[in-house]
Amino acid sequence: MRLALDRSLCCALLLLAACGGPRRPAIVDLTGRENLSFFNLASIRGARDGDSLQAQAMFTDSSSILTIEMRFRIGSPTTLSAGNWQWTRNNHRTEGTLASQSVTFLGGQDGPPSIGGTFDLTGPDGSARYRVTIPVTKLRPPGARNRQ
Repeated sequence: MRLALDRSLCCALLLLAACGGPRRPAIVDLTGRENLSFFNLASIRGARDGDSLQAQAMFTDSSSILTIEMRFRIGSPTTLSAGNWQWTRNNHRTEGTLASQSVTFLGGQDGPPSIGGTFDLTGPDGSARYRVTIPVTKLRPPGARNRQ
């Protein structure tokens, strides 16, 4: 009886794990030329000030750093009001502006707010070059050290 229960539990856990689906990469090259799957969200910091929120996200693959500066207008819905990015790779700096595909904002009244969403990194010509996904993450105050 115990063996049958253990097998059933094991099968249920495998089924749940399989339903998780593939992990979405943090950064995608919209031209399809580069595999950027090694990049991860290294940190996200920010602070709320009334109906606005400033945040900075940093992504890295250990050899290069992508920094995204964002300003949100908190409301229903919360929207990206301004954003820019800088990417230093192979001693070359690329930069541009940010456009939001989706934004998720949680809380911030009694504790640190959380922010996430999907954003397009646009180049000087206005075309989207990369798509970045930030999972909904509690913001660390500016100047706080990472615990990672």
